[in-house]
Amino acid sequence: MAWFVIYLATATVTIIVTDVNDHKPHFTQKVYHATMSENYAVGQSVTSVSATDDDIGSNAALTYSLKEFDRKYFHMITVQATNTGVLKVFRVSRKLS
Repeated sequence: MAWFVIYLATATVTIIVTDVNDHKPHFTQKVYHATMSENYAVGQSVTSVSATDDDIGSNAALTYSLKEFDRKYFHMITVQATNTGVLKVFRVSRKLS
């Protein structure tokens, strides 16, 4: 008889969206869910997020970032061409207990 051990881990990451104008940005979804493999490499994309505001043109540009604590294993990239943010792997932990 073969036994298989499955390890699971979860993480909650807080993504901050900001802009410099008078209209507050809002994410297009309330919650984003993503699944990733333990084999994800540093720099690999986990998920993308999107937000909008009522500004137009260059005033509608948004910036995505993470709370400091979440930067231990992830980082955010702002994609100006699509006004979206991409969550990427920053550090990998392979430690099993």
